Formats: sequence, C-alpha cells, structure tokens
Amino acid sequence: MIRSVFSGRFAGLCAAHAAAPRAAARRWYQISPSAARLGMVIDLNGGPHILVNKDHGGTGRGQAVIKLTFKHATSGAKLQERFRGNDSLEVMLLVQKEYQFLYSDEDKVHLMDMTTYEELSMPLDSFEGDKDKLALLEDGMRITVQTLEPEPGPISWRLPARHAYKVKSVEVRIAKEKGATFQPATLENNARVMVPDFVKPGESITVDLDKGEYVGRA
Repeated sequence: MIRSVFSGRFAGLCAAHAAAPRAAARRWYQISPSAARLGMVIDLNGGPHILVNKDHGGTGRGQAVIKLTFKHATSGAKLQERFRGNDSLEVMLLVQKEYQFLYSDEDKVHLMDMTTYEELSMPLDSFEGDKDKLALLEDGMRITVQTLEPEPGPISWRLPARHAYKVKSVEVRIAKEKGATFQPATLENNARVMVPDFVKPGESITVDLDKGEYVGRA
C-alpha cells in the first residue's frame, strides 16, 4: 500500500492509480482439484501455472488423490503436485479477447487479431479443455485468448461455447429404433459427431463444443 504525506483528493488519486495494475493481476477464485480443467491458470507459489495434465489415480490415507501437472506460464518449467479432494486451488482471472483461427501445425495454433490483423501463435498445450476437442477447430472460428495483465501476456486459449458446421456426409444406419435415432456424421472440417437421422449432407448444424454434441440446425 502507498503511504502518502499529501492530504486531500490528489493523494487519493495517486494511490488509486498506483494500485490499479497490481489489483488487476491478482484477482482469483477457488475451486477443488477435481473441478480444475486443462488449460486453467492456477496461482502456485506466487506464479501463474497452466494445468496441462490431470490424473485421478491413487489414494492417500483413505482419500482419493489427484495428480496435477502444471507448466509455468513464462518459463515453461513443469511441476507435478498431488492434491486431496478437500484441497483448493486458486484460479487466476484473465482478460479475454477474441481472435480468429487461421491454421494449426504440430505444436501451435495461429490466430489473427480481428482489430489489428496481427497474428498470434499459441502452444497447443495451452488449450483450455480436453485435447480431443481440438478436432473441432475450423477455419475462421472465433477463439478466446486469455491474457494475464500486466504480465506475462497471452497464456491460454479456448473454443467458443457453440459453433455452426456444415455436414459433409452421414453414415446411414440400417437398423432403426422407435423415435429419433442418432447416426455418425462427418463435418466439413472432418470432425465427427452424432446427429439425428433427419440431418442430411449439406445442412448446417450447431454443435456444443464443450460436450462435442449436436444441438440443432444452424
């Protein structure tokens, strides 16, 4: 806290201005280890760490133990920690900004700032969510990049909650049950989802990207 020898309104404004950047970087909320999602940024030992792996195996003193692997947001150093169910984690709140997905390669996604048109590359392992959801990436998709301010900058990214896709093909099943049945469909980006039997190739559908499930026609 800043101690000022000045009195009055000017001193209050100076103190508020000096404290603002620090406060913005130190907001957080707590969750249990079992609720932590891959890609979340956790405050460990006073620094930002990205959750990159989660293992529920093992018990300790009669309680289930969760082993979490983190990567430091700036140095990239890996850290493994074990937690019990009654432990808590401090999730760092981040500034969010939308980018447009351009393409991906072996270890990165390449995005574009829709305001400045500058490109940004983000590691695949900084993705917030299960890695099998990466198959749902599509050209032009809106991606949310999460930034810790004032430092170290962009550190994680995630898919939108829902996205519209065009159906490329549908695998028609011969055996049908009463009521609506679902069948595998291949989307134009080659991802596969289950769709109702009334969905035809060429139609556009909306997919819940968190669950990877059909929601309805787009």
